[in-house]
Amino acid sequence: MKRSFSTYVGLVLLMLIQFNAGAELMISPTRVVFSERDRAQEIVLINSGSKLTTYRIEWQEKKALPGGGYASLTDQEMLTHQASSKMLRFSPKQVRLNPGERQIIKLALRKPKGLQDGEYRSHLLFRALPAPRDAKSEAEGMSMTLNLHMSYSLPVIVRQGKPDTSVSFEEYRFNYDETNELGQLSVTLSRVGKYSSFGNILAYWEPIAGGDRAMIARVNAYSVYPELQQAQTNLVWLNADFKPTDGKLTLVYEGTGEFRGKMFDSKAYTHPKAKFKAIPSP
Repeated sequence: MKRSFSTYVGLVLLMLIQFNAGAELMISPTRVVFSERDRAQEIVLINSGSKLTTYRIEWQEKKALPGGGYASLTDQEMLTHQASSKMLRFSPKQVRLNPGERQIIKLALRKPKGLQDGEYRSHLLFRALPAPRDAKSEAEGMSMTLNLHMSYSLPVIVRQGKPDTSVSFEEYRFNYDETNELGQLSVTLSRVGKYSSFGNILAYWEPIAGGDRAMIARVNAYSVYPELQQAQTNLVWLNADFKPTDGKLTLVYEGTGEFRGKMFDSKAYTHPKAKFKAIPSP
């Protein structure tokens, strides 16, 4: 039976959708931090998809980007990069998980003598390996194989010394689309010190004319890493009951995890209605 080109395109799209829905890996925690007294940590992997999946585990050395995300280090940057991978061992190095199955990855730290104060970071990569081909299906007729590789990575941090990081808000941008009732809020932060931060950024709005203060936007689990002096991030709009009037915007960066209870920064800004701008078209 002949099939048209459009039919094959449809099949490819369907396979892509199924792969993206099925290739799922739950990882806990999503970042690992070794403080001065820690010598061992564990990561739990759970296959939450519907297919048997094999993951190969390996180290990556990356740098954080000011606008979010990571990039590979250049050869020159590798010379001064403070990698945690040099003092860490993990096992196993490859896992094979059935749907719903879990696996514990154990990490062991051995610090070298005279380790200088500072923060050391590498990224642990979980690379999905392609499933073996179905020989029976290939023998029965024409087949199409998509070698799609899903990978997940998380930072593994080793800290030596007492964290002395200082992070503060430098500026913000706040636009609002009255037609769609959608806000767009971004912040720029400055960092000083040898260590990264970790916490939640919260935005509160309070009308000048009176009314309750409400949280309108936030971003969780946000870090500013040591290689960055400045970083910028977009907050997630919470669809709060909001009207663009004269008001006060309060930005808060509060620590979580090992920084729970620490307030990195809190600033309040008077934001007049005239300052609101429409959200630019994409």
